[in-house]
Amino acid sequence: MVKFTFESFFDRLVDIENKTGAIDAKFDGVQLYPLLRVRIFYAIATGLGLFEDPHPSKPAASEPAKPITNFDGLAQTPIVVLPFKRQVGSTDPYSDRIIELLTQPGSTLPGAGGAMRMLPFEGEADSAPSIKRIRAYAAEKFMESTVAIIKNHKTLEKNTKRWLEIIEALEAEFGVPLDSVRKYPPNALRLAFNEGQAFAEYFNAVGAKHLYIVNAYSETAIVLGAKQAGVKVHEIQHGFITSLHAAYSYPKRLGMRRKVSNAPDSILLWGSFWADDVPFAAGVEPIVTGPTAAFSEYRAKVQSDNRIIAKQILFTSQGAIATQLLTAAIATARALPDHKIIYRLHPNESLEDYASLAKQVLAKKVLSSTDQDALPANFGFSHRDPIFLDLVSQSEYLVGAFSTTLYEGLALGCKVLVLPLPGYEHVKRAIALGDMTLVDNLDELPKYFGKAKQVADATRYYA
Repeated sequence: MVKFTFESFFDRLVDIENKTGAIDAKFDGVQLYPLLRVRIFYAIATGLGLFEDPHPSKPAASEPAKPITNFDGLAQTPIVVLPFKRQVGSTDPYSDRIIELLTQPGSTLPGAGGAMRMLPFEGEADSAPSIKRIRAYAAEKFMESTVAIIKNHKTLEKNTKRWLEIIEALEAEFGVPLDSVRKYPPNALRLAFNEGQAFAEYFNAVGAKHLYIVNAYSETAIVLGAKQAGVKVHEIQHGFITSLHAAYSYPKRLGMRRKVSNAPDSILLWGSFWADDVPFAAGVEPIVTGPTAAFSEYRAKVQSDNRIIAKQILFTSQGAIATQLLTAAIATARALPDHKIIYRLHPNESLEDYASLAKQVLAKKVLSSTDQDALPANFGFSHRDPIFLDLVSQSEYLVGAFSTTLYEGLALGCKVLVLPLPGYEHVKRAIALGDMTLVDNLDELPKYFGKAKQVADATRYYA
């Protein structure tokens, strides 16, 4: 198997996409491959050993919803807001910021000043249908017609052959089986038809003109339904965006921007940095709106405080590289016994999983020949409490590979160090600008803390 770096893997992925015509290929009128691109990207990266499973703990299946019977009589709201599924407490800071801007006098955001409604993930109210109930309605009303379209004898054989050409080309190039998407038709095609139609009905029923949505690439059927109803889609930034991100980066072909049916019409960004050097799909307009209100308020509050705790090193977790990152953190704690090392988990990760992973790291004796079987006294895990920004604003150093939190660390005064693990290429521009410090030699990480500096100006990241 060819040894890929993360960057060379992405370049080869784009090359195969171009050779097979994967991006442009339509199946019964649906541009299918882009709906699955992020999933395929992670499947190959994991199969190559670049990443571990980024989401090892799967959420439990929820109870089935009762379908809404119809969309009659819904209040007319030209703006629909779909928040992030993962919320902080009971709110979503990403969509909260945009709602604030939409209601400000003189706002230039599309549709500003119009009536708006939230599109909740859960809920039983007929007057405010939830995503769950609309999906149940889609399965009940459109499943038969969807099956009929997909299994049309005139197109099924041709579509199956075309899809396998794309998947087999990827398997041959990378030597990774893609069983989860190999069978035609993938579930994404069914959802594009039945859920797309149901959400189009919903948007038409409420008179929607604009959809503001966090994490649009995870809700492709909703985006397709909105576009089917003539609704403009505006994605709200919720994490890093780079030229190597499979959800956003579609390098030009023959000098032309790529047309992608599930791409938003605009993307609302925290700062100008996120629009630079990213080849968005055709028609996507970058708009700088600034960071979330919560982040802006927090940054203003702590900037005047002397909160930094000297010799406190915060590692920010990343599931895709969990073993390597945790190994580096434990090694740092052993090498610097006079420093406090905190390993902060992602909200979706569990302490139980990481306690088990730590035992595996210690048992492998990969840190040194004199490793002990217990975690160092100056090392500890942190999960959910205190709030992450409190830890960041108090830590002298922040260490990671390509997490969005590294940029938050810059804005809150941390000295940010980047480990050369798969995916670190996402932050190479910040390294090139001198704002983050790359650890060239992972074995010598402790020596790099003396080289790291605070960023002079973080406004390019958070306006």
